[in-house]
Amino acid sequence: MGDTLWGTPAIRAVKKKFSQVSIDLLIKPQWIALFKENKNIRNTIPYNPKWYRQILLLPDLLKSNYDHVLIFHANKDIGRILPWLRTSSILSHQNTNILPGLSKNNIVLTEKQTHGILRRIAMVEKINVPSDGTHMDICLNDDEINEAKLFLKKNNILSKGFIYLNIGGSVTYKQWPINNCILLCKTILQKTSLSIMLGGGPEDKSRVDAVSKQLERMRVGQASHRSLIENCALISQAKILITPDSGPMHIGYALKVPTISLFWSNNSQGLQRNIMNGPDYCGPLDIDKSRSSVISGSFMEKEVIDSKDPIISKIISVEDVWNKIIGFL
Repeated sequence: MGDTLWGTPAIRAVKKKFSQVSIDLLIKPQWIALFKENKNIRNTIPYNPKWYRQILLLPDLLKSNYDHVLIFHANKDIGRILPWLRTSSILSHQNTNILPGLSKNNIVLTEKQTHGILRRIAMVEKINVPSDGTHMDICLNDDEINEAKLFLKKNNILSKGFIYLNIGGSVTYKQWPINNCILLCKTILQKTSLSIMLGGGPEDKSRVDAVSKQLERMRVGQASHRSLIENCALISQAKILITPDSGPMHIGYALKVPTISLFWSNNSQGLQRNIMNGPDYCGPLDIDKSRSSVISGSFMEKEVIDSKDPIISKIISVEDVWNKIIGFL
């Protein structure tokens, strides 16, 4: 999800420079809802990596006769359709190993540790489009906001009177331990008047249930059964968002919700994070520090790491997160 939202500042810049231009977005179907209210985009085209699905896309892609094709995020699968596109202007920030067939002239080079948003802005600057800032865009309509408020009311939760805690993570090693989530929720409920909304995807329901069972039901709601755009609307109404490095983190930044993001340096499987998965590349960028806070450390529950790197050896504790919450209250 983050890779997709990172492209929105570059898209906005293109539309600002060329107001009459039409922009189509080739995107995985599960992310289309994030862009249906984005006025900078004409069409969202669902993308499937399977070759026979790609063939079905070709007639519409060929008819469009694009002036430029900008590949913000790709793998080798998309390389199959590139030769069919009737344009001489194809740009990517990824290397030719990922996109065989592209020449080095088609690659916009940046420093290895350049943030994903800045890589995409560099691409549009290559076609003489100046940057329009780095803020990501998610657009919600009034019906979506009102539905979120109604859902909160049914759960006896006030708008801006709750913390949204994302229990999930796109992969297991991005998930903060359940016991930590439970203890943090109990601390919030005991020491503040705030309620808690437990979020995550449908695949996280068992984790959400495990946390919810340990808490007071009167001030706790669950949102893992809600759709992506419904969760976006709920996050927009939160006082604070707490989340690992996953999709909701990027949603929080885009919606300008005070966000505490947890970046793993070492996970429960003992895997150490590559620098390209760290906050400098994936985290908040040029965001008001009063609205964002990053905690980096181990997601392991016990001190078992032998490392000279203080970030890798430090476990992210409940106290660490609670102290960040206090700073936002």
